[in-house]
Amino acid sequence: MTSQDPLPARRSTLPYNPRSEYRRRAGFLGSIGRGAIAWVYGASALFGTLGLALTSFATPGRAAARTVRAVTLSQILFTGVQAVSLVSVIGLLIGATIVIQTSLMVPGADGDLLGKIVVAVVLRELSPLITAIIVAGRSGTAIATELGNMKVSGEILALTSLGIDTPRFIVWPRLVASVLSVVALMVYFSFVAVMASAVLGQAVLGPSPAELRSGIARALTLHDLVLFVAKGVGLGTIVGWIACHYGLLVKSSPTEVPKQASAAVVRMLLGAVMYDFALTVVFYWLVGPPLR
Repeated sequence: MTSQDPLPARRSTLPYNPRSEYRRRAGFLGSIGRGAIAWVYGASALFGTLGLALTSFATPGRAAARTVRAVTLSQILFTGVQAVSLVSVIGLLIGATIVIQTSLMVPGADGDLLGKIVVAVVLRELSPLITAIIVAGRSGTAIATELGNMKVSGEILALTSLGIDTPRFIVWPRLVASVLSVVALMVYFSFVAVMASAVLGQAVLGPSPAELRSGIARALTLHDLVLFVAKGVGLGTIVGWIACHYGLLVKSSPTEVPKQASAAVVRMLLGAVMYDFALTVVFYWLVGPPLR
């Protein structure tokens, strides 16, 4: 069992031994080698968390399925439903900001141009990324902290001792809830931002909501739906996956909980931005420029 293993119950039921962290001092090359080995172990444990959660879905047991379904619904309530008010405020402000910036750069812009800007900025980029950042900062931190406290208090070890599948009961519900919540909040965020752009755009720039709707319809393509769903599912997976992984990395000390929660937030934000950038580059390299 390595010190970076987030699910030690699959490999050993022994409690964490702090003496296993002791390492003899090494020279320059030894430090490089240890760093490389630690990176490999960390990456293996990170992808192992996701792999165990995905494969645990097929674990038999109707009673377990009902319990997991109940946990998933409670996680959706916390991650998605309770974040609606925050998403509403941010969506309104983003939509208003886009109209203000458009009026400064292109005074008197028509509905066609404003529709293209809304599609390119809100639907393709800001909606997925800002939603993922909101969920990561609000729910990802809570998930990592919750699982860290469960490790410290021995709840994870107790569940394993009772024969409960930790990846299925702990990781899988939070992963599913994160994906569904991010996708649903993306749709809601887009709706709020577009409505704010339509209302303020008519007052500042002049185009009516019907003209803006027509401009958005001309700018949207079927490829945008594919990109929207791909970003939502991928970003939701990153948030739930990394939050659970770093929460389960906590060993025995309560002081590790905020440390791992902070590391989880940093990795979630970095992973979300990298995934969004990579998917955007690959998508438009295959499909073509978004604005022709």
